[in-house]
Amino acid sequence: MPVEVIKIKNKELIYWIDLTGPASLDEIIRLTIIDPNNQVLFNRKFDTKQVDYWNSNINGIIPESLIKESLFEESRKEIQKLFDSSETLITFYGSTPFLEKQGINLANKTIIDLADSFRVLGDSTDTIENLCIYYGYPLTDNVFERTGIDCAKGINFCYHEMENNCKAQEN
Repeated sequence: MPVEVIKIKNKELIYWIDLTGPASLDEIIRLTIIDPNNQVLFNRKFDTKQVDYWNSNINGIIPESLIKESLFEESRKEIQKLFDSSETLITFYGSTPFLEKQGINLANKTIIDLADSFRVLGDSTDTIENLCIYYGYPLTDNVFERTGIDCAKGINFCYHEMENNCKAQEN
């Protein structure tokens, strides 16, 4: 389905990405892109080429559920058009090298990764769940019920809360 590139407020996009792991073989299995008003611009799961098993308890995506999904490369042009329409990409542990490995050009993009600002210990506590708890976003803790849209909206909410906190500290 073709993408209608719309004028994006402030040229910002928010995205959530899920990967298979392990890092050496990581494949993108879900990508969700929204605008600052939570309008869903892209939301898709992908089948994999190489990896046929991963820990579903991390992302809630069961490998067998993707068998009928298309490969990432089939959506690459559509995704690139969306990213090209923005100047800034906001994410949480955005895994930009994996997007680039799949042929997505992110040159000249400002990447705001909330994980960088939120990182406390650099360990397993630096999660989207804890980010949302901290900023008061109601993200379900059941990964099997959670969607990419839920995560992207959580990122958007937390980003704006972070921005508001920074402005309040400046005043």
